[in-house]
Amino acid sequence: MKRYFIDTCTLIWLLEGHKRVKNIIYDIEYYQGNFAVSVEVLKEFVNLLSAGKIKANIDYEQLIEKLNDSGIEICFFDKKHLKQLYKLPCFTEHKDQNDRNIIAHAIADNRILISADSQFSMYEEAGLKFLKI
Repeated sequence: MKRYFIDTCTLIWLLEGHKRVKNIIYDIEYYQGNFAVSVEVLKEFVNLLSAGKIKANIDYEQLIEKLNDSGIEICFFDKKHLKQLYKLPCFTEHKDQNDRNIIAHAIADNRILISADSQFSMYEEAGLKFLKI
């Protein structure tokens, strides 16, 4: 069974019912995929929501319930992920620390990261398995 991580933009689109994301998730589930979201994604989601950079008609309890109902596991960041973050290369073209945390988490947990962010492909040489949507 393949294991996947859902990035922040993918989570937002999934919550909005974006057809492209729903179809990809459905296809992966059909082929026995396992989904998770990093707590780093949830922190970024909450920060974007609080800053007014995104709008969502969902509160915290509803978000957690939706993840549970969808069978999406919440994975926490610990010292093995911090070690991977320490080893992760820094690129001048990509300085988003939230993304770096999520990427390190995906690599350390051996999960395929689903995202629309094309800059993530820079980290494939560092071990990131990346599915661009």
